[in-house]
Amino acid sequence: MHGLLLGITRAGDRLVAVGTAGAVLLSDDNGASWRAAKTPTDELLTGVLFPAPREGWAIGQDETVLHSTDAGETWTQQHVAATSDQSLFSIAAVTPPHLIATGAYDLVLETQDGSAWQENKIPDLDDDYHLNCAVARGDDVLVTGESGHAFVRHAGAWSALKLPYDGSQFACLLGRDGSFYSFGLRGSAYRIQPGSTNWAKIDLGGDQSTYGAAMLADGRMALVGANGAVRLLDPATGTVKKLPQVGEVTLSAVAEGSMDHIVVVGDDGLHIIDINAAAAEAAP
Repeated sequence: MHGLLLGITRAGDRLVAVGTAGAVLLSDDNGASWRAAKTPTDELLTGVLFPAPREGWAIGQDETVLHSTDAGETWTQQHVAATSDQSLFSIAAVTPPHLIATGAYDLVLETQDGSAWQENKIPDLDDDYHLNCAVARGDDVLVTGESGHAFVRHAGAWSALKLPYDGSQFACLLGRDGSFYSFGLRGSAYRIQPGSTNWAKIDLGGDQSTYGAAMLADGRMALVGANGAVRLLDPATGTVKKLPQVGEVTLSAVAEGSMDHIVVVGDDGLHIIDINAAAAEAAP
């Protein structure tokens, strides 16, 4: 299936992908077949999150926020700023229905009840910077973005936790041990453990930029990005497995599919990838 898709996630047993012109695609067979859901917008959708199998949110251009209570079958619009030049890029569940979404030019939107969205601010942040990714660990929130900027909110207060690399970060994850992970330009990858203020570098064994990441059931992290790059990182051992390249396209997001498969989305739509397709490469 072709066309620009930027986000994908699981809603229980269903896969939900979002992209150009308000597109929402649904699959109930781990990506083998897809059908379109009707949405109330034609804005570009950039991300999607289902904290529970039936209730989820999609975000996009002009601060668009859509809401579904039936696993993506139907959607209502909760928020939009039609004259805004700001897009939302990432959405995270703090403690549902408490959610946070981040985006262009230091944009932060937050809802305590899952419906009423209010603008928030990270103190002392220049509004030239994009906030590309958000992830939560209980009430703690990590936000990463351009120029190595990273911020953690703990006990309601934001603090800067700049990365040791000045390039942009696009993807972030919460590890099983509670560590925050950040991935970005030129193969940059970092981890910070709970209670620490120091980022540890992770060697991904290459300089392909990472734009999307997902935690798999077996504890590994699937990473996708520039030039069709697909990698699996095992946080427990530090090993990296490089999977066959998906053409020359930019891959934006990834979700777990059926056993031993992942589903990735990007410039040219959807691809199903066998995670056993290549031998592991040990990171130095």
